[in-house]
Amino acid sequence: MPRSSQPITPADVGTHYDRLDWFYRVLWGNHLHHGLWETMHDHSLEEGTSRLLELLLAPLEPGPGSRVIDIGCGYGADAHRIANQSGAHVTGLTISLSQAERAQAEPPPIHGTVRIEHGDWLQNNFPGNSFDYGLAIESLSHMPDKEAFFSELHRTLLPGGRAALACWTVASDPSALEILLLRHLCLEGALPSLCTVEDYGQFAENAGLAMLASRDLTQLVEPTWPLIAQRLLGALPKPRFLGPALGLALRRPLLGLTIPIMILAYRTGALRYTAFWLEKRS
Repeated sequence: MPRSSQPITPADVGTHYDRLDWFYRVLWGNHLHHGLWETMHDHSLEEGTSRLLELLLAPLEPGPGSRVIDIGCGYGADAHRIANQSGAHVTGLTISLSQAERAQAEPPPIHGTVRIEHGDWLQNNFPGNSFDYGLAIESLSHMPDKEAFFSELHRTLLPGGRAALACWTVASDPSALEILLLRHLCLEGALPSLCTVEDYGQFAENAGLAMLASRDLTQLVEPTWPLIAQRLLGALPKPRFLGPALGLALRRPLLGLTIPIMILAYRTGALRYTAFWLEKRS
């Protein structure tokens, strides 16, 4: 299991997103996760992220009045999409204070409801059996205690409740070069560790969650990063971006390597991107 060379706590993850808030919004906008790409010529990040969300939600089918928890909700863009499209009551939870404040300032959805909370999923105060459905897009890798993540998901879902997860996964026997790439991503991306598909399946089973299906989406999401690289190169000459970018580069010189290392990690197979669908049987 590749790990960060330094301990990373939930507070560290929140600080990571708070400090890089402006850069994330410039490069990603309000949608802080991968897109799903049907063709290499489709370069709309918003459409790509919408397709990923639709793929994850399809087996869940939230409807009017259903209760959904979005774990690691970012700026609440997916929470609003779910509410508007289904009429569900969506609770979003983020460890980042800056994300929570921006998400809370958004106008309410036309359909359903959205409530955004600032907090740590591993120390949440939601009552047991609170939600019909769970969603976690790229937040699981930020959790220092991944088994506790699944335990909390089981505790807060109703019996028969389902969850959709999308996260990075790794091979069980990475090479020395692959481990170097993955450790860089862990440290610079505030990821305490990265696990295999088999690890997550075992954690889910131990928590009382049945794995309904899993799907490797690596090839479909990998084009997200060349697109982000293009956006970065387009933004760099602009004075309002260049100054803060240079300041960040001086403080964290290795951070600038993260985008090319992410692309390399995907293309070498060191890093995978997997979707999981789970069900609470009891």
